[in-house]
Amino acid sequence: MANCSGFLSQKDFWQQEIDAPILKFNANEWLQNHLDEAIRHANGWLAALDISQSKVDFDTTPLSSEGARIFRADANRTYRSEPNRVMVVKLLSFCQTKFGDYQQSLGYVAGLLLLFFDPPTCFKVLTVLNDSPKFLPGYWRGEATACAVDGYVCLKQLRPHLKHKLLSLGLLPETFVQKWFAGICIHHLPYHLLFGYLDGFFTYGNQFLFQFFLAFFDEFENDIMGFAANPEANALLRFEAAPEPRLRRAVEAAYQEKYVTQVGALNFHRERVIAFEENLSKRLQSANEGMWQKRDDDITFSDEED
Repeated sequence: MANCSGFLSQKDFWQQEIDAPILKFNANEWLQNHLDEAIRHANGWLAALDISQSKVDFDTTPLSSEGARIFRADANRTYRSEPNRVMVVKLLSFCQTKFGDYQQSLGYVAGLLLLFFDPPTCFKVLTVLNDSPKFLPGYWRGEATACAVDGYVCLKQLRPHLKHKLLSLGLLPETFVQKWFAGICIHHLPYHLLFGYLDGFFTYGNQFLFQFFLAFFDEFENDIMGFAANPEANALLRFEAAPEPRLRRAVEAAYQEKYVTQVGALNFHRERVIAFEENLSKRLQSANEGMWQKRDDDITFSDEED
């Protein structure tokens, strides 16, 4: 096996984790049958980020307090063995401490990285993804406004009839781009397609996510235009109803020069400002203003006063 410092290097990994949720999309045991290939992909992600593997003699002692219950819940939704879950909890807790917030999509990404890298190296990767403007800044906040904004930027690039059809079906970008962008498709693409998707993401950053968005809707435009209701369209956007050969075409097409050129020509700052003002600003204002609304059961009537 190629050099690997993650959970996959554990001698009993497959006995302990064969049905781990993180492996849900390991169709046809692709990872077992392509382990060296997968590790080469993962090492390429480090190289793309200019990250060297950690040489820290890291502390595996469980945290004295696990903090937010969501960390334990997400660890349980990722791995089976308790030692591995403990490391997930510790990594996610450190991320929340340093990043100031947490969202489940971060847990997906952390879970996949831990297959290949030790926790300190994973933390280095997550730090770059979270903090660099090139990757996922603001995507992993509890209220992932930045991710929704980029979804609307992408939506605006579609042909008007397709854009209007999506909106008429109730498919607002925030209902699916969190899975595609913030979670980088880890719980939606089969592994043999996912690793090619992740190669593009780690090399080109969130620009590749935009390219995939456009390539996907070019591939499935006719299907979407023929849908009459939200459920069938939503199943496609979750990739549940997307034929695998066509998903492969969409992932491979995302590398094409036409999408690179189209996305590269965008003035991201301007487009994000417009997307926020046109689609999200009023909604967020209203939601936050509503937090101040006095509830009926809080009202004290004059004849109830002491």
